Amino acid sequence: MPYVTYEKRGHLAIITLNRPERMNALGRELSADLREAEAEFAGDDDVWVGIYTGAGDRAFCAGLDLKEAAAQGGGATGGGSSASPISRFERIAPDHGKVTIAAINGAAYGGGLEMALTCDMRICAENARMALAEVKVGLCPPGGSFNLPRLVGLSNAMWLLLSGEPVDAEEALRMGLVTRVAGSAELLDTAVEMGETIAANAPLAVRATRKLAHLGIEMPRDYARRMGAMLIESVWSSEDAVEGARAFAERRPPDWRMR
Repeated sequence: MPYVTYEKRGHLAIITLNRPERMNALGRELSADLREAEAEFAGDDDVWVGIYTGAGDRAFCAGLDLKEAAAQGGGATGGGSSASPISRFERIAPDHGKVTIAAINGAAYGGGLEMALTCDMRICAENARMALAEVKVGLCPPGGSFNLPRLVGLSNAMWLLLSGEPVDAEEALRMGLVTRVAGSAELLDTAVEMGETIAANAPLAVRATRKLAHLGIEMPRDYARRMGAMLIESVWSSEDAVEGARAFAERRPPDWRMR
């Protein structure tokens, strides 16, 4: 049985961590299967939105499998692996440019929450609990330390990062860590509905708009505006822009061609 399953639904891909007996922890085999699923997602031009979730109702992902890592003789570093923590984080945060949604069903700890933080949006089940608890085991979050302050503000981020304490769904929604809270039974359907709403829009425009938003928070304003101007020009001069206006005038669904 694969440790990660990949399901395609129209223009959506559902990537499910499939190790529920270990709370979908990031062991060596699961990580390898995840990289394969990521490659399939990134390489399929007909898939525009990816949804990440976990098998079972206990956990989205409990983070790095510390028991497996310790058994390999390397403690938290994974035993004999030459990969640095940053390179390991980059493997779960590929820059494919597509829209991603994390559907957090249960616990999302450490690397599991880090993975969710790299997604564009996060929704969670009512029983979800989220934590970056690396400081409790002598580590620091390689990606969460950068991403969390942008999402929830410095004060909220500092508490989560330095205490290692979890937050529940209600608190995560209050601080902006998640966009929505859904019942456990409705979580995936809610994520699919969100994905389908996004995928109904022009894919070139969605990707460019996503990129513009990231430029705005990652770069100085003037540089971001110059970089963004090229993106905007390419979208406004595209065939899809012509098709969008024509479909609106003719009161019909647009036929997006990604060009």
